[in-house]
Amino acid sequence: MTKQEQVKAIFIEEAGEIIEKLDVDILRFEENSTDFDLLNEIFRGVHTLKGNANAFGFTRLGEFVHHFEDVLDYYRSTKEEIEIIHLELIVNSVDVIKEVMVCELDALPDLPEDYEQCLEGIKVLIASKKGGSVQSSAPAEPVSAFADLAAEFGLECPDQYENMITQSIEMMRLSQQEGMHIYRIELTLDPDSYKRGFDHQIFIGLLAEKAVLIESVFNFESVPVMENFSCEENYLPKMGIILLTTQSISEIEENFEFLFDHEYSIRVIENAAENSVPETVTAPIETVADTPKTASKTSSAGMDTSTLNAAAKSTIRIDTFKLDELFDSVGELVIAQNFIAQNEKIRLIEDESISRTIETLSKITKRIQDRVMSLRMVAIRDTFDKMKRVVRDTSKKTGKELHLNVLGEETEIDKTMIDSLSDPLIHIIRNAIDHGLEADGEERLKAGKKTEGNITLRAYHKSGSIVISVSDDGRGINKEKVLQKAIERGIITGDENLTDSQIFGLIMQPGFSTADAISDLSGRGVGLDVVKTSIEKLRGKIEIESQEGEGTTFSMVLPLTLAIIDGMLVEAAGEIYIIPTLSVVESFRPEQEIVHALKEKGEFVSLRGQHLPIIRLSDVFNLPTTERIEPWDGILVCVETEAGRIAIMVDELVGRQQVVIKPLGKSLAKLKEISGGAILGSGDIALILNVDALRPVIEGTHA
Repeated sequence: MTKQEQVKAIFIEEAGEIIEKLDVDILRFEENSTDFDLLNEIFRGVHTLKGNANAFGFTRLGEFVHHFEDVLDYYRSTKEEIEIIHLELIVNSVDVIKEVMVCELDALPDLPEDYEQCLEGIKVLIASKKGGSVQSSAPAEPVSAFADLAAEFGLECPDQYENMITQSIEMMRLSQQEGMHIYRIELTLDPDSYKRGFDHQIFIGLLAEKAVLIESVFNFESVPVMENFSCEENYLPKMGIILLTTQSISEIEENFEFLFDHEYSIRVIENAAENSVPETVTAPIETVADTPKTASKTSSAGMDTSTLNAAAKSTIRIDTFKLDELFDSVGELVIAQNFIAQNEKIRLIEDESISRTIETLSKITKRIQDRVMSLRMVAIRDTFDKMKRVVRDTSKKTGKELHLNVLGEETEIDKTMIDSLSDPLIHIIRNAIDHGLEADGEERLKAGKKTEGNITLRAYHKSGSIVISVSDDGRGINKEKVLQKAIERGIITGDENLTDSQIFGLIMQPGFSTADAISDLSGRGVGLDVVKTSIEKLRGKIEIESQEGEGTTFSMVLPLTLAIIDGMLVEAAGEIYIIPTLSVVESFRPEQEIVHALKEKGEFVSLRGQHLPIIRLSDVFNLPTTERIEPWDGILVCVETEAGRIAIMVDELVGRQQVVIKPLGKSLAKLKEISGGAILGSGDIALILNVDALRPVIEGTHA
């Protein structure tokens, strides 16, 4: 990848961040359109986006953002109250910016449908606003004044340009000392350079930062009369810069690496006088004569450069791929440390210094692991901010008044999980608004509620997991109708004794939703099977709580990270297995009286009124056993699955610990009952159980 391609990739990433922030800030501004400090912040983001977009050839985005910037600039400078219709246009413009960015990245020839309409609306708005101000302003100065001013700078003298260049070179020679170089730089920027984000002053500033002396000479020959002048075009086809500096020519070239080759040239001036042919009429514009230290201070507007450098070094961008590699390496380090700490041969060495060293190593390893894990943890605030836009748009489309409550925005979650949470959250929120809340305010009033509905988005920690919940105060779920629809669809037979959570979980089965379901069941099954699948890929689960007439809560329970799992280690038939603690309810040794065996149905245990099927791991994996022990002689681990609770029979509970998840080979990957593996401190390999696959959905009753 070339340097320009690398910078373009950085721009695309930064542009995405700017657009995401615009999406959030524009909603905050819509709520308080008199917050002109926020409008200034939005303007700065749009201004940055415009310059960068044009610089990298995204001209369609640059054109739209350019006109959008004019509108924002007008309102932020005049502080005029924004009409509702115009505020809606501004909000919609941010949507168009997002869509145009996608078109530019994918090099799509067609623009979004709203592009022309929105752009025309912006142009009409700014024309109407600026049109009024032009009429009330004083008449413009005569065009001839511009021509006369140019004449005063000697534009009619054909030798002026080269004469000024020669004088500058001679001046530099007088100040030249050992280790200093004199360069003659010619800039011939293309007419569209301003749209690409480049102007002559930028390069003068960059060169001045490390210059001993610098002088620039412009060519005004091609500047048109005022009637034909456009501030978007570059009419200065040539500019000369004479530079005295200690920098090498390669360091000078770095300042122009984003220009086309034909737009600049650099020549080293030797001690002998330089011979050159006069070319164009010119005028001197700017002279800077500072030491490098002074130039640095003036370029930063009086701010201490050491402070700037310290601020620049306080944060750094890291490729997530490199972060993942670091995380994997730390996982290997943890395994190696555990192996040393639990090695029997090392334990037999009764040496206090070795014991202290191993203990110190353990503490350092744990600290490194915690720090590296924290690098991947980011606040869920940005994801919640995106959901505010979803709530706004869905509210407008459905015509329902509602209020969004956001709690726990500072809760941190693994960065790799953040990206996968947006789609499930969007789907659940849309369902909560469209189908969870009552149809209108009148229906809510009849139910004894306020006309304005409430949606609550919350994140919090619970028992070593992250919980993200979406709650509404709507109609709730009608259990009887859910059961009836599930029987009609063949999802259940009707003979099952299901708990409330199992009944609510039926709405997430594929094929549950139909047009009838939308009218009878508030449509809560629409696409929720996709949501369930997405959460399960993150090794999480969805819990549904609902009270008819009061509302519903969807809770996504997720692990803290995808790379490390908190598990319960169990032994069965001489093998070690890991059960994710997220699924474990309790473990117990049953009394003989509560264990039952049904013909062709298997073994069951009665636990607080529920009959739980007993799953023997030795049977699941065909493990050789010397004798078949009875359940009351073993230990049962009660776990929660999507189909309800089951009891896994094991010989012994080994303990609980965090393990680094390792992918399985192709042969073991086919076993749906296994979700991964882990290397224990002893060096042994333990398999991680996928408890949902140990028993099919509502197994044994209608399968």
